[in-house]
Amino acid sequence: MIDRRRRLRLAQACLAGAALGSLVIGALPSTAYRKDLQVEYLTARALRDGIDIFTPLTQLSARYFPAATDNFPHPSPHQPVLALVSLPLTLLPFPLIVPLWLLLNVVLLVIAGRWLGLSMEASLPLAAWPPLWCLLYIGQFELVILALAMRGWRAAAAGRDWHAGLWLGLATVIKLYPALLLVPYAVRRRARILLAAGFVFLLSQLGNLVAVGPAGEVRYYREVLPAVSSEYVRTGLNSSPYGALLRLFGGSSDVPPIVDAPAVVLPVTIALSIFALFALARLEPEASPVALLVALPTVWYYCVVLALPETVALLRCSHLRRAALLAAGAASCALPLVNFSLRWWGSAAPPMAVLLAIQPAGCVGLLALALIRARTTHQDQIE
Repeated sequence: MIDRRRRLRLAQACLAGAALGSLVIGALPSTAYRKDLQVEYLTARALRDGIDIFTPLTQLSARYFPAATDNFPHPSPHQPVLALVSLPLTLLPFPLIVPLWLLLNVVLLVIAGRWLGLSMEASLPLAAWPPLWCLLYIGQFELVILALAMRGWRAAAAGRDWHAGLWLGLATVIKLYPALLLVPYAVRRRARILLAAGFVFLLSQLGNLVAVGPAGEVRYYREVLPAVSSEYVRTGLNSSPYGALLRLFGGSSDVPPIVDAPAVVLPVTIALSIFALFALARLEPEASPVALLVALPTVWYYCVVLALPETVALLRCSHLRRAALLAAGAASCALPLVNFSLRWWGSAAPPMAVLLAIQPAGCVGLLALALIRARTTHQDQIE
């Protein structure tokens, strides 16, 4: 038994070391300027210098970085208040911010793991989980959103509704889609949570006004956000069921369809969205992110990280563990599988539309399993 534990700890240490080591290398100045974190930094620099923060990010990078980047040939789709909040970051060089952001996210990973009942030794290897590794590598915000949501869920479970609404409201400020995490509380008539979250969001809109003024706020919601969102819906980056259906049946901008039947896309998407919204209303708040992965029209590969609490809960159910492993694996492996196929098989690789449909299928499977777990838990409570 002791040798078994030692082998497990050694394996965990090796996995965590390999993942964190590669992330540290990826945070070096030579690669730092391509991180997604540039969005907030560049818009904050523009705000500080009195430049239109809706200037395409490629142009802002040409102004503020040693060389222009091509990641984002469009304006920032994030709320202008984030540029206002990010102003202190502009006092530091961007290559220094990137490793500091990585360190913050590693700390949040350990905290989230503790909330899930995992030790630090078990939490750090999660950095090797492909969606989480990708999130940490490119410098995105979903782990911060998850930590805020988990803090809100814990506060709500303890009856501190005002605090819960505060944390969930902050998650909505970072990106708009976490507002759907409030649906379970709306169904349960937890009005204080909704009021607190709404108040925080209202404050963020005042921050938008400070950053860009009334005309800029109108422009953001009427022009910038819809235009940028529509650019990504039909690309291979979109890991939602809607994106998968567009790739399979026609409508994607960069992946040829398997079957040319675009009329199938909308009805099936609507059916899946209705199913996900139904689940969102029935599931416990902690499981609600799984429904978001199916309901939203645009989902990124790394957004699966938000489903970590429910995935852990499913893996702890002995009667659902195998199915949960299969669904979680499908929801996690799409990007590595695509890279592996292109490297080893080249033109003989399976169609990209099929490979990229694996992750949305896994998310639908996780949602179905979450509903089964919720029903089983409810029946056990009745008995």
